[in-house]
Parts: sequence; C-alpha cells; structure tokens
Amino acid sequence: MRKITRRTVLTGVGSVALGTGAVITNAKSNNGSTSDDTTVRIKKDDSIATSERCRLPQATIDAAGLEPGHQVRLSYDGAPAVFTVDSSDDKFGYVSSGGRDRLGVSGGSFEVNIDPMVVDPSLDEKTAAEEGGFLEGLTDHGTSDLIALAPHGGYIEWGTDSQARHISDQLEATAWYSAGWWPGGGAYRRWHVTSTDIHPRSFPVLDDISDRGFDYAVSFHGWSESHVAVGGGAPDGLREDIRDGISDIVDCEVRLASEGPRDGDSPENIVNWLTASGSDGVQIEQPWSVRENHTIGVADTVVDIFNE
Repeated sequence: MRKITRRTVLTGVGSVALGTGAVITNAKSNNGSTSDDTTVRIKKDDSIATSERCRLPQATIDAAGLEPGHQVRLSYDGAPAVFTVDSSDDKFGYVSSGGRDRLGVSGGSFEVNIDPMVVDPSLDEKTAAEEGGFLEGLTDHGTSDLIALAPHGGYIEWGTDSQARHISDQLEATAWYSAGWWPGGGAYRRWHVTSTDIHPRSFPVLDDISDRGFDYAVSFHGWSESHVAVGGGAPDGLREDIRDGISDIVDCEVRLASEGPRDGDSPENIVNWLTASGSDGVQIEQPWSVRENHTIGVADTVVDIFNE
C-alpha cells in the first residue's frame, strides 16, 4: 500500500512525465484560472501571524479560483508581492503591518489587485532579472531519484538556484527552483514564500512533479546567520556527512540544525513532502559569505556524497 503523505494530499493527481533534459520555465496559470485581476480593499490586522500571509473574503477566494493555503499575488499601485491565503468571513481583506510593508503601503486601508497566477509564465530569466519578476524553472532528466531545490532563487536568496542546477547537471538529477528579482533590491520582501507554505497548485511546474516520489531531496537556502546549518528530515548520518563535507571547504562553522523554525524537519516542508517517505529531505542554510565564495563548492560536496 502506498504511504499517504502531505504530497499526495496536496496534489491528488499523477505526475507528468517530461523529456530527458527538458528545461521548463513557463507554464499555464495555476488552478486553471485566468490572470484577470480581482480587486479587494485591504486593512491592517496585526493578529495575522506573519508578513507573508493574508486573509481574503471567501467570495474573493472563490472568484479567483483559489483555496486557503494557496499562494496569490497582491498588487498595490502596480507593484506585486506574493502571499499565502487564509479565508475571512468579512468583506475586507487583511494583512499584518509587515504585510503592508511588503506592498510598499504606508497608509490605512488600501485597494489591491488579486492575481492567482503567482509565477509569470511570460518571463525569461534575463527579463525577470532586468525588470523584476517571479518565475519557476525545472531541469528534469526523467530518471533521477534525487531532486535539488531552490525555493528562493534569483535575488531572493542569491546563489541557491545555481547550486540546485549544478546538482542536476552533475548527477542528472531533477532540479526545481523559483526565482525572483526586484529593481533596486527587495526581491526577498516581494517574493519569499516560507518552505512549509509552498503549495504545488500555485506553482504549475512544481505541481507536475509533486507526486513523483523522490528518494531524497536537497534544498539550498540563504540566511543572515554567520554559520551553515544542515537540517531536514533525512537520517542523521546523511546530514552529518554533508555537514562534514561542507566544513572542509568553508571558513565558518557548519552544524546540524537545532530545533526551531529553520531546522527543516517539518513534514510540511517542501524538501520533505517531495520525497516518497515524506521525511528524506536535507535543508542547507548558508550565510552570504558561503554563497558568494563557495557556491559551487557546496554543491559539489553534495554531489560527492550522493555519488558515494
């Protein structure tokens, strides 16, 4: 009997086979919906736990073809940010003070456009980097039991998508990433989606592989701490090998992730639910200095360990 994991509950559909070496950066709108905007008036509510979540009227959610837990673009004065959707019985939408800051709003209530198409299928990476945009990409060799991830590529957490793609090139593994940019900085503020919130129905390319059932997943991240942390739900021995290998090439401390929101072992974390067991993911958090000076070196360390 097949084990039921969050991945199977989220997707409920079979995977789509892709050609060997296929690289995909464009896709149809999520949920089969159009990208026609709906508008709603937003108010501030600091009872909302994080700056990345919004509460929208259920009627608005339905009209946009969304469900609670999906991601959505909210745009104010033409500038978008991605939020995770919760439902409200009110006629207004709500974000926290931090959510308001993400949209560049300083006043009281304000109107936003709502677009269920989170990633932009019309953009290539060059245009997205120059003009500001959010997309997803996939390199798929069709046979790998390993997937490398960069949920926050581009300038959200710089260097991480290069690491995921390097793993794919070296091991003929699958690599999925989302990547965002914003003119003058602010890609993290506009595009970051917490790994435990990423919903495959909001990322069509991810949705296509979400039921593949990989043996292992490795997810590359950046953070503001001064050390590298190796977390995830994978067995201690594998995470220790990766920790020791990275320690040999970097100039900062490398440790196993301790308990907390960034330890990566949640079954809701994309790095875990993409695996067949629901718990065989490795999450690597890296400071800027490591991503700047050892981008490919860290990826090669992971390559070496999986080659063994």
